[in-house]
Amino acid sequence: MKRKIIHASLVVMLFIFLSSACSFAEVVGTLVRSGASAGNVEVAVPEIYSSLVLAELSDEGLKAEKSMRFYDSLTLLQLALNRGEIDAMISPELVGEYMLRANPDYRLRGFLMLKSFTALAFGFMEDRKELCGKFSRVIEDLEREGVIGILARDFITGPLAANPPAVELPRFDGAEKINVAVTGDMPPLDYVASDGKPAGFNVALMAEIAKRLRININPVYIETAARPSALKSGRADAVFWFMIFTGYDHQPDLPEGVITSTPYYGWNKVFLIGKK
Repeated sequence: MKRKIIHASLVVMLFIFLSSACSFAEVVGTLVRSGASAGNVEVAVPEIYSSLVLAELSDEGLKAEKSMRFYDSLTLLQLALNRGEIDAMISPELVGEYMLRANPDYRLRGFLMLKSFTALAFGFMEDRKELCGKFSRVIEDLEREGVIGILARDFITGPLAANPPAVELPRFDGAEKINVAVTGDMPPLDYVASDGKPAGFNVALMAEIAKRLRININPVYIETAARPSALKSGRADAVFWFMIFTGYDHQPDLPEGVITSTPYYGWNKVFLIGKK
């Protein structure tokens, strides 16, 4: 049986108004109930988790569609938190750890273990199936050889994660150029340094892929929400894509014509972050 995969079309984070650590349904369910009684509480749910949230809430007899609000960039989400428009937000564990290191005014209010497992992969158009396959084979080789684990230790859990350094992408004369979209919206994975250069784990991974395939990878800067259109227009040959594993039977929810590589990094723990 194949795993059920729900793909995301936007990189979005979940923010909520609760500080206790409990089940996902309990967290959102409590907010829906408090919002219904107070009349002024919004539950914000990311697109990448929306199907899961609605399914869990429906099991409790709750309807939360009207309580949902979305952000499609980490920058906008942080602005909302800093302005007091939201009390707290949930982010993937690795992003939460980066934000706590980078923002002394933030504090950890709790964490949640999700029932689903979120993973990152590269997204391509179907007409680049051969290139997608090449990326997948290299990712599998890097995983088997322990290279991805070393990169994760250096750029995600190690001291470099606090200020991810720029990584030089190799260049090969006369080699094929592959444009990969970067957004900077998921540090220390998809990260753009203050000097405007891409840095962190994803760039280090791209450098390894470029070396093995002997291709020239060229970062293309786009807004998070523009990733599907960047693929379809040809502006980007590849983008970073979210995949959510939640059970069995493969039911992809991808834009028409989009395929994904083998995933290369994943998590199922999220942090609840608020201001001090």
